[in-house]
Amino acid sequence: MKLLLSTVSVLFLLSAQAQPNLSFEITDYNFGELNEEGGSAEYTFKFVNSGDAPIKVTAVKASCGCTTPGWTKEEIMPGDSGYVKAKYNPRNRPGRFRKSLSVSTTHGPSNQTLYISGFVKPKPKTPEQEFPILAGDLRLKYRGLNMGKITTERPVEKSFDVFNYSDTIVSLNSLSISLPEHITVSLVQEFLNPREVGQMIVTYDPIKKGDYGYVSDMIELTDNSEESLSVVAVIEEYFPEMTAEELDNAAKLEIIDRSYDFGKVTAGEKLEIEFELKNVGNEKLYFRTIKSNCGCITYEVKNKGIKKGKSQMLKVFFDTSDMSGNQYKSITIYSNDPVAPTQIITIKGNVSRAEN
Repeated sequence: MKLLLSTVSVLFLLSAQAQPNLSFEITDYNFGELNEEGGSAEYTFKFVNSGDAPIKVTAVKASCGCTTPGWTKEEIMPGDSGYVKAKYNPRNRPGRFRKSLSVSTTHGPSNQTLYISGFVKPKPKTPEQEFPILAGDLRLKYRGLNMGKITTERPVEKSFDVFNYSDTIVSLNSLSISLPEHITVSLVQEFLNPREVGQMIVTYDPIKKGDYGYVSDMIELTDNSEESLSVVAVIEEYFPEMTAEELDNAAKLEIIDRSYDFGKVTAGEKLEIEFELKNVGNEKLYFRTIKSNCGCITYEVKNKGIKKGKSQMLKVFFDTSDMSGNQYKSITIYSNDPVAPTQIITIKGNVSRAEN
């Protein structure tokens, strides 16, 4: 009886010790550089069953639909080899990538995770794709020509790439340009040959524009333009370098309680809010302009200037018609305060629809 139990124990011990094991040659593979239009790339991860029991790969789950897995479907005996394949499709996936594949076996998850990585070179664009905006004989990358943040110190120049997609030579003289007084346009090249990329220089004079904050102008380069272009900028007042004493003597805008929460209101209500504007500087404060981010907001201010130590009220009118849900609006004040020439007032709350 003792001998029988001993034999059973040995057999049980041997059975418990008989375990399969997947040993991969490599678990992390880098494809290097792939072309987006070059089709799928494939790599085969090879492994050996280094255990002493048969094993079968039951599933391989990829972390992305861009990766198609494949694997040895047959049972792998101890000492035999198998594989897991990873096929990566780079189409419409430019840039760096790193994906994983989780391997499951007849003995449950194998705790084996495989990785593929690399870099996908973007598919070269045609000139028509790179320059989608038509402007007569020229094509541009963007409909909006953004001059960025500029000051009233001096006119600013910025260059934009253009493409002559026509079959004729384009020169500045051949362009029929409709421009406002504060904007001029020129070509770097005297002549732009057919199918040639060149540069267009936009010169913007903020003094002639006579405005502050976000501004936009529509321009047309030719009479047969299919697209009107917009030239946009954010204009701030220019202040030369000032000493500490000059800064102390300058105008200084202080907004008393610069935010207002109107809570919950019913759509259609017209709200009136007042904000106190105070000049705590030593020179007269001037408002260059006041702008809101919504046509639903209008304002009244009695004077466009505030003397030293004085204040006045800014009346704001907010029309909630055709609104619903959370609202966040802003009013921007541009002044001759050299330290904070741009200051923002915020209005927020929730607008609910009236019940029928």
